[in-house]
Amino acid sequence: MGQGRGRLALRPAPVREILVDLKDLCELAIDLAYSAYLFHSPDLAQEVLEIEEHAGDLLLNLEMALMLAARRPEDAMALVPVSRVGSSIARIIDAAADIAKMVVRGAGLHPAIREAFAHTKERLVRVLVAEGSELANKKAGELEPWVEVIAVKRNGDWILNPEDDELLLPGDVIIARGSPEEVRELVELAEEPSKAVGVPESDEHVVRLAELLTELKESSELAIDLAYTALLLNSPELAREAERLEEYVDELHADLQVAVLASKFNVVEVEDILALLRIAFLGEEIADAAAEMARVMLRGLEPHPVIKMAIEESDERVAIVEVAPSSPLVGKALAEARIPEETGMWIVAMRRGGRLFRPKGATLIKPGDVLIAVGYAEGEKDLAELAGGGASSGETGSW
Repeated sequence: MGQGRGRLALRPAPVREILVDLKDLCELAIDLAYSAYLFHSPDLAQEVLEIEEHAGDLLLNLEMALMLAARRPEDAMALVPVSRVGSSIARIIDAAADIAKMVVRGAGLHPAIREAFAHTKERLVRVLVAEGSELANKKAGELEPWVEVIAVKRNGDWILNPEDDELLLPGDVIIARGSPEEVRELVELAEEPSKAVGVPESDEHVVRLAELLTELKESSELAIDLAYTALLLNSPELAREAERLEEYVDELHADLQVAVLASKFNVVEVEDILALLRIAFLGEEIADAAAEMARVMLRGLEPHPVIKMAIEESDERVAIVEVAPSSPLVGKALAEARIPEETGMWIVAMRRGGRLFRPKGATLIKPGDVLIAVGYAEGEKDLAELAGGGASSGETGSW
């Protein structure tokens, strides 16, 4: 993916297949867009623009398939949620592409943006694989520490979303994401000066802007996860949570705008200030699109089975597990449990005693808690074993 891709022919295709492709492209586009911006990579930004073009073709194909499938009014009503989900995903990809366009135009990097990305729960890193380093000739999906390799640049070309068995060669440039600790370990293994998101010396005002932007970015991405989970579980409760999160992101965006306008900046900083405001606006766009996806159920529309199939078959999965009394997680705070480091899965919500909530790092895990997590297929089994006290039981959580 990424080199020599022609335009997709406009032809009928299976709806499930199109939705899976759109969802996978959406997640990839967001990661690549932020990576292109942080590491100032116009060629990687161009790849995001190609993804946007490809997603546009997929959306047209989706609309064609839905029109061909709807022969009666009740058919059309059943397929409306599919159309809404496809349109919302395409809207998120458009927002990612707008971030990429900022890179192509040479947008500045406000110190608050760099600091914000240095404090996110998931970090982005760019490393060069040196000759003789421990990363050389390792498979992308078998790295220790475990990180998700988003892209590999080799001989001037990008390999996007590489397969797990893709060998990493000396001279490759890797862009990956993972927990802060995993990212640090990866940098050490590279044995070559790397380009990670560093923490600059910042004044109090910049720190405040960074805090707002960090919360906005992470909340908008959580809204996407909650929307997908709501559709998968047919849960109006989770859909309402995604909608509330979107309203919270709106408030954060307004607070950030006020903080920027109240700051003192000179003419030289104008471009960086505009970039900061634009990144925040696009974060809000992502949250708005996620909430629109979730509102399918709040409008009384039943999610079509094909939506659930697409979510289950995409690269990023939703896992639901119940914490057993014998689990080593019991009694630990969520942050202390280090679930992302141990499994590659991120907890987005918990259910306890019939109540759904978004946990904080200090939330203690108790027997019977149902954990709702997102991540990649490889981590589902690890999470089930960890929550079950060593015995994997597949989808163990009861909704």
